[in-house]
Amino acid sequence: MMKKFLLIATILMTMLISGCGEVNIGYVDGEKLMDTPQLKTIRDEGEKKLQEAEEAAIAELTAKENATDEEKQQAQLETQRKLMGIQQAYASQLKQKLDAALADIVKSKNVDVVIDSSESQKIVFEGGIDLTDEVVKKLQ
Repeated sequence: MMKKFLLIATILMTMLISGCGEVNIGYVDGEKLMDTPQLKTIRDEGEKKLQEAEEAAIAELTAKENATDEEKQQAQLETQRKLMGIQQAYASQLKQKLDAALADIVKSKNVDVVIDSSESQKIVFEGGIDLTDEVVKKLQ
C-alpha cells in the first residue's frame, strides 16, 4: 500500500516539475529481468555467499557449546550483520546493472519515470511503455 502511494507521489512530483506536460511512463517486469543471465549470475552468487556464511555461522555457534547465552546472542547478532552486509552488497550490484541497462533505453524512449510492474505487484494496468524486452536484450 505504501509502495503504491510513493509511486503515485513520485509521478505527481514528476508532473509538477515538468510543468504538468506529458509524462512518459515506462515499466519493466522485474521478475522477468531477474531471469536474465547477468542478473541471474549475480543473484546466484549472492545466494551462494549467503548460504556459505550461514553454514559457517552454524558451525561457529555449534563449536561454542560452552559459551554463555550472552556470547551466543552476540555471535548471532554478528552473523545477522554479516548476512545483511552480503545481501546489501549483491542488491547494490543488481541495482547498478539494472540502472546501466535502463539508462540508454530511458534516454532513447524519452521516458520520465520507470516503475516495476511484476505479476506479483501489478501496478500498470493500461498505458505506459513496456521496456522489459529491451532491458532483457541489454542484459544478455
